[in-house]
Order: sequence, then structure tokens, then C-alpha cells
Amino acid sequence: MEIKLIYGLGYQVFMEKGSYEFKVSYEEGWEDLINVFLKLYPQAKKTDILELLEYMLMYMICSENRLRECDEILWFPLSKDSEGYGKNGVCFNEPLPSFESEYISILGELFLAGYVDFVAEEEIKEKEYKDVYLSEYKANIYEAWKYFRDNYFYKYAFQKFDDEDILIYNGKEYSVRDCPRYYDEKEKMKILCGYSTMYSPTSWDTPKYWSQYNILVVRTEKGTKYFNEILAPRFYNKYKDLEVEIDDKGNIVRWIGEINR
Repeated sequence: MEIKLIYGLGYQVFMEKGSYEFKVSYEEGWEDLINVFLKLYPQAKKTDILELLEYMLMYMICSENRLRECDEILWFPLSKDSEGYGKNGVCFNEPLPSFESEYISILGELFLAGYVDFVAEEEIKEKEYKDVYLSEYKANIYEAWKYFRDNYFYKYAFQKFDDEDILIYNGKEYSVRDCPRYYDEKEKMKILCGYSTMYSPTSWDTPKYWSQYNILVVRTEKGTKYFNEILAPRFYNKYKDLEVEIDDKGNIVRWIGEINR
């Protein structure tokens, strides 16, 4: 099979036009894209890997819908050489080198540059909501990012499981385990009382309620311009001729094209 790193200007890596599947094989179910990239480009430096991560992030944020749930972009093209690989999927707040921490650092740089922003849909009164941007939450944008990073990424709020949900019933917080229940005759089962905070609109003031579903990421006009006019053309022109033929085990059997340096 012949594969290219980039099939067209502004495309996701390893994806043909109109496709939503990577044209590479995986091991153990993980999208091991960094190692695939290094097979195609064994002389790659760390800066090349960081450029790859930046391109993938900006593609996911800038494509399709303007507002996206964070779980749609926070999957990680990890390498098995990363210390964090296989450790709960991610490894941010650990004293270990990892591509995951680089991924979040890049996201922070994109935010601080004004290319992306994060949104909490706050309820200002019953059933009336307002989008509040992280960049406007604090007077100092660096403090805003640190607050968000420490509470969202380092506390793993972006990958909450249902049993970590906090439910509100009669103005009181409950865990899934101790929340009161009622019996639903139609469903023939017990149903949790109250409402879920991880699936409900949230506020920047309540990080314990944040989740991958109620914190949204958005591209800015400046970010779209950066991707379309600078990042995407630079990445495409660099890798557009890089093409190889691989066997069914993912080994390269023939080089067809090379990197434009």
C-alpha cells in the first residue's frame, strides 16, 4: 500500500479527501501516529514532531464546526517511546517526559497567541445562557491559562468518567454512588435524582464541574487565518512529496518521494 503524510493542502495527516480514517495501521488499538511519522521521516528532530502536533491540533480545531467539545480534539497521537504511553492514556502531571505534555504546551501557546479560545456556556438565569471565553475570564491571559491548565488538564477533568460525575439534587451535591434515586415505572429501573454537572453548562468559577463535554474549544478569526495562510501551506509544501510503499505489517518497502527541505 502506498501512503503519504499529507494528501492535500489543509487535509488531516494520513487522510485522503473526504475520508475520516487514517490511512495507516495501528497496534493495540492506539493511533500511534508519531511512530508512523518517524518511520517516514527517521531524521526528524523534536521541532518536526512539535510542528506535526501543532498542525494536527489546529486542523481539528479549525475544521467543521466552529465550537467543538474538548473530547473531539483531546486524543493523543502518542508514541510508544513516550513515558506516558499506556499510563491511563495520558501523562500530564507526572515527573516524566512525554509527548502529551508537549501537546498541552502547544495548545497553551496557541491560546496565548490568540489562535484558539475556550468557552464555558454559563447559565445567567433559568434556561438563559451566555458564552464566556477563557481569554476574557481574567485580566491576565497568562493567569487564565495557568488556572485552566492546572484544573482542567492536570486534574484530568477533560476525561471524566460517569462515576466521577457530581449530581445536584435539592441544592445539594451528591456522588453517583450516594445520590437519591426513584423508581421509573416505564423504564422499570431506578433513576438518579437531580442533574448531572459534567453534562450540564458550567462556569469558569466551578472547575470541579468541568468535563470534556461542557468546556468547548473554538478557533478565532486570527487562528483560522494563521492556519489557512501560514501553517497549512508551510506543512503541505514541506511534506507533499513524501510518499512510501508499506507492507501489511507497516514496514516501508519502497521510498517514492521525499521531504522538501
